[in-house]
Amino acid sequence: MRTPLFVICTLWLALAACNTVRADAPLPQPFTATYAVSYRGMGAGTLQMQLQRDAQSGHYTFETRVKPSLLARFAISRDAIERSVMEITHEGVRPLRWQADDGKTDGKDDGVLSFDWSQGSVSGEYRGAPVAFATEAKLQDRQSIQVQVMTDLLRGQDPGALPMVNDEQIRQYTYTRGASTTVDTKLGKVEAVLYESTRAGSNRVSRVWHAPSFGYVAVRAEQVRKGKVETVLTLIALETPEAPKN
Repeated sequence: MRTPLFVICTLWLALAACNTVRADAPLPQPFTATYAVSYRGMGAGTLQMQLQRDAQSGHYTFETRVKPSLLARFAISRDAIERSVMEITHEGVRPLRWQADDGKTDGKDDGVLSFDWSQGSVSGEYRGAPVAFATEAKLQDRQSIQVQVMTDLLRGQDPGALPMVNDEQIRQYTYTRGASTTVDTKLGKVEAVLYESTRAGSNRVSRVWHAPSFGYVAVRAEQVRKGKVETVLTLIALETPEAPKN
């Protein structure tokens, strides 16, 4: 059974194939974004996503935390967290370590992955079972893919196809650009561009609206299953080192 945390995470499978760009290509800036979450029309709490950069190593950490509503706590723990450490160069994003903790004592949805790019291997554990793959070009994890999207869009790269380690498999996702539109948020009306992601054999579509004025941070996301919108995320607060927006 798909948990709400899994559904929320799959909303962010939006994005990108990175071509070679200049060595001085733009980098995403640190931010903290908070989203209101609804599931089938009912409030499910909030979700916070935070991108940070370590000044010493230069590595980025992207972290997702949830604050479920009282009703949603039956399905997801308020201690659940998902995190990815990655490096970002002129060639794009390369994940180094991914970890998920479902916040429950049984830890049945926990996982950890280590990416050894020098050896061309990915190893770890998911839901108590060992995981081992060979790396491939542009391979991402469930968190780093979100940063890859922002990075590509900042660099004027149009999203394409991207492999991602999802659960215990490598899955291929295809990303299609939709129309630019204005999205209503707690921060006001924001111009955004839509991307949809799909994969072969799935009845789910993820839609994500990215705002150029916010460094391509997502302002809205939808999970569509069998043609019906199930989960919706809407931006309610955004903080950056330069200026808080909330």
